Amino acid sequence: MRIVTENHQLRRQYEQIVALKSNLDFFSLLWVQDILHPQWAYVLDAADQIMLRVPVSKKFGIKAYLQPLFIRSLTYVGPPNQSALSELVAFLGKKNLLHLNLCSKPLMPAKSKIGIYQSLTLGKSSKNPKDTYSENVKRSLKKAKHLTVNGLDFVVFHRFFIQQKGANLGSLDAAAWHRLENLVAAASHHEAVVCLGAFDGEQLLAAGLFFKWDKMLYFIKGTLNEVGKKNGALVFLIDSVIEKFASSHEVLDFIGSNQEGIASFYRKFGAVDQKYSIHKGRLPIV
Repeated sequence: MRIVTENHQLRRQYEQIVALKSNLDFFSLLWVQDILHPQWAYVLDAADQIMLRVPVSKKFGIKAYLQPLFIRSLTYVGPPNQSALSELVAFLGKKNLLHLNLCSKPLMPAKSKIGIYQSLTLGKSSKNPKDTYSENVKRSLKKAKHLTVNGLDFVVFHRFFIQQKGANLGSLDAAAWHRLENLVAAASHHEAVVCLGAFDGEQLLAAGLFFKWDKMLYFIKGTLNEVGKKNGALVFLIDSVIEKFASSHEVLDFIGSNQEGIASFYRKFGAVDQKYSIHKGRLPIV
């Protein structure tokens, strides 16, 4: 097993894999990954078949493989058996600077650290998604019935988010926002982005950014102000998205979170926990 720098042939092979495999998501697309991280390579097995596309960077002057911001997990595309996946995990664990999240459904690496996110079944469910709402969500919707939801320009979304959360929230620095802005611009050409605001008259109370691709919706970022909290504005915005896309899309992926407070909020819409595995190399500094 080895890691090979990207070339045209490998890039084309991976592109074909993404096109053929139904379990690969929006964040597996080449153009999405290329916007969110500048350099990629491929883990190949003994037969030179692609097992994983991995981000490459440098940290402390050493080659590093680190999970890019906004991409929750990378999708395993190797042979669909446990032994091949175990071999990959062992190989990754021998790298010095490595911190990657791996989606390998329906397989799961043994003894791996687990991350969680929440997803809500939409179109394939025989139930109305609103039947799974908690009483707390239902009460919030009653408070918010005077609000409206309208499209929002990303610049306005960004400005509103910064006003509520600050200019540097975690890893959300200027460079990260620039990458997200580029992704929104590219996704708009594919009709794959939904940016919305919840309003009381002309006053913006909450904002949400979503991507949509192949029957999937992804809730990337959202926030609200103090008035929005009192009026259930973010709950109203998410409910409006569910109502709009329930018949045309199959799953609303809430992307995160490993933070229990946020995860609990998503579960109140009927979302359930899903798992991915977390892998680190030999050095504990990443």
